[in-house]
Amino acid sequence: MNSSSLDAAAIKPNTSAPSKHKEKASLTAYRFMIFYRFALALVGGYLLASLSAVLIAQYFIDYRASAAMSATLIAFLLYAAVFIWVFMVNKTLKASLGVVVPCLILFILIKISGT
Repeated sequence: MNSSSLDAAAIKPNTSAPSKHKEKASLTAYRFMIFYRFALALVGGYLLASLSAVLIAQYFIDYRASAAMSATLIAFLLYAAVFIWVFMVNKTLKASLGVVVPCLILFILIKISGT
C-alpha cells in the first residue's frame, strides 16, 4: 500500500456528523410541528365537536332533553377522538385535512338545515 493513499484517508474530513445549526433548525421545526398539532387538536377538535352537537340537536328537535344529552355526549367523544387522532397520524397535512374537511361538511349541513 502506498503511504499517499493512507495520508489521503487520514486527511479526509468526516462529513457524516451533522452541524449544530442544522440540528437546531430541525429541532425547532419539530417543536413547531408539535405545537401546530396541539393547536389543531384544541381548536379543530372543539369546532368539530360543537358543530356536530348543533347538527345532532337540530336533527332531534322533537325530543329536546334527549337531543341535548346525546349531542353533548357525542361531541365529547368526538373531541377526545380528534385529539388522539391528530397526534396519531404521520403527516401533518393529513391531520389538518382530517379536521378541516369534516368541519366544513358539518357547517354546510347546518346551513342547509336552516337554523
